[in-house]
Amino acid sequence: MAVEGFALFGDALERAADDVWEVGVAYVRFAIDHRPYFEVMFRPELYRADDPAVQAAHERAANVLITSARALSPGPEHDRMTTIAAWSLAHGFTSLWLSGALPESAYEDPEALARSMIRLVLGALR
Repeated sequence: MAVEGFALFGDALERAADDVWEVGVAYVRFAIDHRPYFEVMFRPELYRADDPAVQAAHERAANVLITSARALSPGPEHDRMTTIAAWSLAHGFTSLWLSGALPESAYEDPEALARSMIRLVLGALR
């Protein structure tokens, strides 16, 4: 299930890769549309993280995130921290949304909200 989830996730991220902002939105959309996969993918105790197929699928998706974050980085020395910040923002928002912890999740469009939030927070890096 993790291999399939990461493969689908990679597909979704790659479709958005031309627009750095939309990669974050694709992250959120994937999690909402494929919640069972998403919940397994980020719980390595539920699968064999050392399985080469899992590692390859995970790496493919991660490369899109890393490349996108690099486009926002103020310089090469900040690439790693920019990637962690961007991933934390997208994943944190997604987790809060899926758990219902955000009051907005009852009536707002998650993609529109994610798009605005990502631009607000990560736009300062540009």
